Amino acid sequence: MKIAIYCGTAFGASPIYKEKAIEMVHFLKSKECSIVYGGSKVGLMGVISNEAMSLGMNVYGVITYGLADKELENKNISELHHVETIRERKAIMEEKADAFIALPGGFGTLEEITEIFTSIQISDSNKPCALLNINGYYDKFLEFLRACEKEGFLLKEHIDAIIVSDSIEEIYNSFKNYTPPRRKWDILQAK
Repeated sequence: MKIAIYCGTAFGASPIYKEKAIEMVHFLKSKECSIVYGGSKVGLMGVISNEAMSLGMNVYGVITYGLADKELENKNISELHHVETIRERKAIMEEKADAFIALPGGFGTLEEITEIFTSIQISDSNKPCALLNINGYYDKFLEFLRACEKEGFLLKEHIDAIIVSDSIEEIYNSFKNYTPPRRKWDILQAK
């Protein structure tokens, strides 16, 4: 299975983020997975790619030419693909991956994973996606999504399709048993 990993180019305020990122990589290695990610060698992105390479995993990075210098592209991975725009980067990652996991990160991580959520909602994608909720990082984000549901802007079925756990094993098992939700329009027509 090819897993796209979205995460930050920072380490975060607690060492638990790095520890759990390494733990995730070791688990994915045990399941013979490969990794698709944003191509950087810094922050959690660097931790994941370097750890995966040290374990002999296949790591495919996608980075824009503009970010290659700023984010310090990781040239020591299996394959590094350069693109012009962030949109191209996301499209290639989405195409190559069988499933998606967001670790803690900033605007870029949130934007990438919410684009996958949107694709699932309108049925452009039937691939599972998850939030690795390390240290409760995504708790407030999930509260916000429930508030969006309460206000009538999101449907419960689509929020419930997001796999959320602090356990990579639980996420992986959920990937294996994933059933995509109905399309937004089908749910609305059935009401």
